[in-house]
Amino acid sequence: MTNVRRFLNFDPPAIAQLINDCCEIEANVSTNLLEFAVFAKTYFSSDRFFVATLAEQPVGFVHLGSPATDCHETNTLTISNFLVKDCDHSIASALLDHARAFAQDLGFSKLRIGSTPDNAEYYNGISTHFLNVGIPSTQPILPILYELGFQQVASWQCLQFDPNDRQVPFSREQMELRRSHTLTQDADPDFDSIKLNSIYSHLATSQISLTNRSTGAIDAQLVYACLAQSYPDWPNGGIDLLRYVSNSSFSPEHYEFLLCETLRQLPSSGLSPLRIHIDTADILALNTALDVGFQPAITSVHVEFQLAQQS
Repeated sequence: MTNVRRFLNFDPPAIAQLINDCCEIEANVSTNLLEFAVFAKTYFSSDRFFVATLAEQPVGFVHLGSPATDCHETNTLTISNFLVKDCDHSIASALLDHARAFAQDLGFSKLRIGSTPDNAEYYNGISTHFLNVGIPSTQPILPILYELGFQQVASWQCLQFDPNDRQVPFSREQMELRRSHTLTQDADPDFDSIKLNSIYSHLATSQISLTNRSTGAIDAQLVYACLAQSYPDWPNGGIDLLRYVSNSSFSPEHYEFLLCETLRQLPSSGLSPLRIHIDTADILALNTALDVGFQPAITSVHVEFQLAQQS
């Protein structure tokens, strides 16, 4: 019989093993890495982490994130991770029951798996190919979640570009932007956001700003994280675009320029490729990235569960 309990101090090795067994990521997740990226955080709370066991052995877990990612405007609690051994339906159902009870006690009406890149806490620092930035369409847990009552609400495309494999484009428009704008870069910037600073405080981040020379206004900014520089012994790669913002409507020229400027830095740093997550409904940004030379890597979905429905 499946038993579900809260996280205990001796659980990390078993949790790391479950992650490695259930997910295809760049390298094995060690206990030390998991401790550093997740459990050592000051805002990690064990009452939001439920572990399913059979004969006292962990066989699954659900992590309900932290208050930093709770969305009270939509009454939604975001699940950071949900994995079960062999995608067992009964284990997943037992974990969902505990997640529902926890969320309902706090007044939430929805559970969600999948976050925007700048809101994906904890595990995003380990791998972009992980659950909290969306569930890969090939992840075996996805059909089980649908059977349990989750419904797809969004689809995101993960794309990547390795400058060691192809040339970074440099156009006449980019040359003109170099003349009309100033490009500045800040390492480990203060994002002026409690959420971003708490979620990404453990990553090596950079912010690139494109400032209009004539007006002095920042036209666009791009933030990315160097995961391989953040974790010892993590393989080269893992450069994630976290956020792109514009002071007006989306500009494909500005977006392309900042993407290419970021790509040009990667060979000298020994880090590649650059990965980005784009909502598949954002056709303009998606086409811009494809035109630059980014290639689709993983399609992920975001799913939600209405707490009023029965399990």
